Amino acid sequence: MRFYRYSQWDGTQEIDAFTPEDVMEEISKEMLEDGNLRNALRRMMQRGAEFPNGRRMMGMQELLDRLRQQRSSNLDRYNMGSILNDIVQKLDEVIDTERHGIQRRLGEDSGDAGDEQPGEREEQPAGQDGGGQQAGEEGQQGQQGQGGPQGGRRPAPGSTDPMFREIMEGMARKRLDQLDQLPPDVGGRIRDLREYDFMEPEAREKFEELMQMLQQQVAQSYFKGLQQGLQQMTPEMLKQMQQMVHDLNQLLDKHRRGEDTPDDFEQFMKQWGQFFPEGIDNVEQLAEHMQQQIAQMESLLNSMTPEMRRQLEDMVESLFQDGQLQWELAQLAANLERMMPGGGQPGAHQFGGDEPVSLQEAMQLMGDMNSIDELERDLMQSIRNNDASNLNSDEIGRILGEEMRQMTEQMQQLTKMLEEAGLIKRKGNNEWELTARAVRKIGEKALQDIFGKLQSNTFGNHAIERSGIGIERVDDTKPYVYGDPFLIDSQRTIMNAIMREGTGTPIRMTTDDFEIYRTETLTQCTTVIMLDMSASMMYGGRFDAGRKMALALDSLIRTQFPKDTLHVVAFSYFVLTLRPEMLLDNYWIEYGGGTNFQEALRQARQLLSKRKGGTKQIIMITDGQPTTYTNPSGDDDWGWGGRWRHSPRAIEETLREVVRCTRDGILINTFMMERDRSLTEFVGMMARINRGRAFYATPSHLGEYVLVDYVNNKRKLVR
Repeated sequence: MRFYRYSQWDGTQEIDAFTPEDVMEEISKEMLEDGNLRNALRRMMQRGAEFPNGRRMMGMQELLDRLRQQRSSNLDRYNMGSILNDIVQKLDEVIDTERHGIQRRLGEDSGDAGDEQPGEREEQPAGQDGGGQQAGEEGQQGQQGQGGPQGGRRPAPGSTDPMFREIMEGMARKRLDQLDQLPPDVGGRIRDLREYDFMEPEAREKFEELMQMLQQQVAQSYFKGLQQGLQQMTPEMLKQMQQMVHDLNQLLDKHRRGEDTPDDFEQFMKQWGQFFPEGIDNVEQLAEHMQQQIAQMESLLNSMTPEMRRQLEDMVESLFQDGQLQWELAQLAANLERMMPGGGQPGAHQFGGDEPVSLQEAMQLMGDMNSIDELERDLMQSIRNNDASNLNSDEIGRILGEEMRQMTEQMQQLTKMLEEAGLIKRKGNNEWELTARAVRKIGEKALQDIFGKLQSNTFGNHAIERSGIGIERVDDTKPYVYGDPFLIDSQRTIMNAIMREGTGTPIRMTTDDFEIYRTETLTQCTTVIMLDMSASMMYGGRFDAGRKMALALDSLIRTQFPKDTLHVVAFSYFVLTLRPEMLLDNYWIEYGGGTNFQEALRQARQLLSKRKGGTKQIIMITDGQPTTYTNPSGDDDWGWGGRWRHSPRAIEETLREVVRCTRDGILINTFMMERDRSLTEFVGMMARINRGRAFYATPSHLGEYVLVDYVNNKRKLVR
C-alpha cells in the first residue's frame, strides 16, 4: 500500500508543466468544433484547460479573478482610519512623559527645598539665562533618577532661593500651558512640539525617536533603497536626500530635452544608487520606478477621508521643515508628469476592515494595491490581444504567491512551446497557423473520437471473398500450390514435416509440407467528399459533424492508405474545392442563395476523372435537395427554383449529372441528415440511378457510418 502526504503550499513545490501534446489535444477539440485556430488559442489563454493526465493550465481570466479577490480581501481586512492611531499614541506618550516630569519637578522644588544643606549650593555663573537654569535642573533630576535624594550629593542651583524657585515654577507652568494648548491634529502637534523646549530628557528622546521613525518611513515611501541602507534619519541624511532629489530633477530635465548621455545616468547611479533598488538600467526605468513610489503616497491620501488626508499632509509637512527638500520633491512630481503624462495615476481604495495598520504598513499596502491595479490593466490588455507575454510574473508571484508565478510563466510559454514543437507557425505579426503536423494530429483526434464510439467488432470486420496472389501479406497461411508466390512460413512448414515424420533428425520435408502466407490485394481509391454548407447545415451541428468526418477520413487515408487520394468540395449556391487542411478554417464558409448539387457533382466528377484506375467514389453529406443549378448552355446564367422550395428543374439537372458520374464508374454514397419525405425520395432516386447507397444519419453518428463504409469497401481478400 502506498502512502501519500499532503502539505500546505510553501513555495518549494513544483507545478507539473503541461506538454505540447496536452495542449494540442485541447486545441483539437476546439478546432473540430469551431475550426479557427485564433479562437482556439484565445479560449485556451483566457479560460485555461484541464488536461486528462491531471495537469492544468491557468487562464488569464482565472488570474484576473485571483487579483480581484486579493484586492477585495485587502479592502475587507484593513482599516485605513487607524493609520494615525499609532502615531497619536506615541505622541500622547511623549506629552504624558513631559507632563509628569514637569509635575514631579514642581513637587520636588516645593517639598524638598528644606533638605538641602547651605554648603551644598553652587553659585550660578553671572549672566546665565533661564536655559542654563533649565539645564542645571535637568542635571539635578538626572542625578535624582540615579540615586534619589539619599543616593549622593546633588546640586541645588537656587533651590533654597524663593526667587529662583518662583522662576522655575513659572517656567514649568508655562510648559504645562503649552502642552494643554497643543492642537488636536497630528500634524499640528508635531509642528508645535518641534518648537517646544522640553524640560524632561526622556520625553525629548522619545519625540526625537518618533520623528526619525516617521521621517524614515515617509522617505522610504519615495526611495525603496533606504530600507536597506538607512538605520537612522539624521540631518546629514536629510541633506543628502535633498541633494539627491536635486540631481535627479536635473537628470530628468536633461533627458526630457534629449540632452542627456548614458554617462549622466551612470554617474548619477554611482553616486546615489543606494537610494534605489537593483535592476534599474536607464532613465526611463528610473522615472517609472519613482512614479510608482510617489503614486503610493497619493493613493494613500486618496483613500482617506478629507480630515485624515489633511492631518497626514500636515504631518508630512511638519516632518520635513526644510523647505528646499519639499520644493525639490514637488519638482520631481512635475518632471515625472511631463515625462509620462497620465502614467501611474493613483486610485482611491475604499477600505472597510477592522485590522489596524501603521503608516509603514499602509504604504506597503498601497504599493500592493497599486500593483494589483496595474496588473489588472495589463491583464485586460493581454486578454484583448490574446498575448500574455507582457505580464510581470515576478510581481504576480509577490502578490499572489509562488504557485501563481509558476502557472503564469507556463501560460506565457504556450505559443512558444507549440512553435518549438512544430505545431504552429507565425503568420504575420500576431497571427498563427497550424503546421501540416498539427493538421495530422487533429485528424488523428477526429479519428480517435469516431472510432471510440464504434463497437469493438465493427471496425476491421472485413468479408473474405477470395484469396491467392496479392500484394500485402496477412497472418493467415495456406498449403503451397504450384504457381503461388513462395512466401513460405518456415515454422509451420517444419511443424508439418515433424508431424508427418515424427521427431528426430534430420528432418525430411516434401512439397506437401510447404505452407505459405496468404496475401491481400489493395485497391487504390480516390474519394471526393461533397460537403453541403447551405444555411440549413449550419444548425444542429450538421456542418461541423461533416467537417470532422472529412478530417478523420483524411487522417485515416494518410496513415493507413497512403496511396489513396482525398478531395473536398464544399458547396452552397457556389462550389469551392478545398485542400483537407482548409477544413480547419472558417473564412471560406458562405451560405445563402440556394444549393447547387449539380455543379458540385460536376466538379467532383472532373477531379475523379484525373485519376486513372482504382475505385472512384463520392461521399455526399447533405440535409436537403437541390434548389439551384448551372445553366446547361455553359454561360454564367444560373437557374433558381427558390431557396427552400422544391425545384423540378434543379432536381432534373442534378440527376443528369448523377447519370454522367455513373457512366464514368463513380460510386455516389449519400449521407442524409434529414428525414423529410420529399428529401429522402430525392436521395433514393440518386441511389437507384447510381447503384450507390443512401444512409440516414445524425450529426453524432455521421462519422461512424462513413468510416466503416469506407474501410469495408477498401480491402478485398482474394482466394
